[in-house]
Amino acid sequence: MSARHLPFFHSLGYAATIWFPVLSGFSASYHGESVGWQRDCTSGPGASFDAALCHAAFLLLYLRKAQREDFASLKYVVVGAEKMKDRLASAFVERFGIRPLEGYGATELSPVATLSLPDVHAGGVSQKGWKEGSVGLPLPGVAVKVVDPDTGNVLPVGEPGLLMVKGPNVMLGYLGKPELTAEVLKQGWYNTGDVACIDAAGFVAITDRLSRFSKVGGEMVPHLAIEEALHRALGEFRSSAGHCLGPG
Repeated sequence: MSARHLPFFHSLGYAATIWFPVLSGFSASYHGESVGWQRDCTSGPGASFDAALCHAAFLLLYLRKAQREDFASLKYVVVGAEKMKDRLASAFVERFGIRPLEGYGATELSPVATLSLPDVHAGGVSQKGWKEGSVGLPLPGVAVKVVDPDTGNVLPVGEPGLLMVKGPNVMLGYLGKPELTAEVLKQGWYNTGDVACIDAAGFVAITDRLSRFSKVGGEMVPHLAIEEALHRALGEFRSSAGHCLGPG
């Protein structure tokens, strides 16, 4: 049994919670609880809660409400919709013993483009399926590239730029809106509007939205990176102040 908790009106919820179980022939559990898990899935006779597919923000709810035994049979946790913070992922591993894996997509991409998977070790051969800070590798048949947002030229490995996606998962267009379709689809490539970089192994890392970056000295500087640096500096300052001043 696979328990899932994504709204049906979202493209991922529609595809993953309805059509994927139907077409794959396995059972699924549906519920409307604010915190998406059910003890029955793990404690019922012969039941197995083996996979969770959820919004990254749900992890914090699980940490607050769930106990380790609630997810005793959980094997995989895949998150998306927003960037998963390292501290949140580490806390989830410490509590439940499972590493959450990130994916990336959009409604226009039906809706997944990249996905992190568990590492594989078989026959003396190892294959890396995920990398910290990334949203995984492109799905089979899906191509991704990073281009300069001004020129459209493909950028070197590791250099941040505008993420473009091409494949059978890309939409045909927006219904009744040819002008809007033309803005985001160029020769089959979908303009995600996200700033990303791709490393030498093909792992994709999303750094920010295109609308939230500035070019400084010819370099793309994501506002999110600045915000994270300020939060780290503020945290270190508070820690240092607390150490110097003592309690109270």
